Amino acid sequence: MTEEKKPDSKANRRQFLHGAAVATGGLAIAPGGALQAATDKPTQKLNLKGYSIPLTPEGKASLVTPTPHHYGGQFIFVDYRADVKEVARFLPVPLEPEPTGRAFVIVNELFSIPEENPDLVYTNPERTHYTEGVVAVRCSYHGTPGSYITAIWVPKDWSMAFGQFFGWPKKIADIHLTRVPPLHPTLKPLGVGSRVRGIVAREGYRLVDVSLTLRRQEEDSAAPSFGWLYSVRYFPEMGPTVPAIKQLIRNRVQNPRAINVYSGDAEFSFGESDNEELLPLKPVEIIKGYFYNPSWTTTHTAELLETYE
Repeated sequence: MTEEKKPDSKANRRQFLHGAAVATGGLAIAPGGALQAATDKPTQKLNLKGYSIPLTPEGKASLVTPTPHHYGGQFIFVDYRADVKEVARFLPVPLEPEPTGRAFVIVNELFSIPEENPDLVYTNPERTHYTEGVVAVRCSYHGTPGSYITAIWVPKDWSMAFGQFFGWPKKIADIHLTRVPPLHPTLKPLGVGSRVRGIVAREGYRLVDVSLTLRRQEEDSAAPSFGWLYSVRYFPEMGPTVPAIKQLIRNRVQNPRAINVYSGDAEFSFGESDNEELLPLKPVEIIKGYFYNPSWTTTHTAELLETYE
């Protein structure tokens, strides 16, 4: 394992100042096309409020609630191997694939509760509950292992917008998975022998179809983990004085836990689509499937690693 490259604090500061200048309009194009910071231009305090757009006088209309966000729900998680050469093609430099092509797919149901308004789950539950589909590959940054999400789908606009802050490539889709109530006339409670299934569909295409038969109850510690989550924050150029932002960052969820962990036999497939690139990451070996109840917290702990041209 190679020694991890330490993020360049000076480069990070330059990128932070650059991003702040972009956000505030404090950049100008000099004659001849050279980009220069308009440091002599006075800044103004923004009179509108909010954690995210839309910004309004009172700040009540923000699409995304402020972090921390506390999560809990249920996961159908399949650990598998893809063609390592294909995995490498999906990774931004300098990330490197796990040598055997390890990857995973998830279909889940989640409850996201903002710390500043925990009563939201009671006052407006529609803004706390959603489903999700994820495709990700295992990778490393200068020897430090983690995961890189290549595709992710959600049905709610506020979850999609929050993902853009971190560079998670979220799209709107329909996601469904098996739900078994504690009491039902014909359905037995989930346990060894139960079957669960998760499906992701978007714009007329079935993209992900995952099924799992629970064979064994595991210790809670057997639940898979993400490690570092690497991602690319990308915002395209919007004009000569509003350049693109291209950053490799990493983030780690806080206080991860899992209970009711089951492992079992899994199957899954990716579907064709004119607006996805899933088939190159199809499984060459399915390792194991898991079903469990996770919880964690997401907050402002991201680190800038690289800035791209």
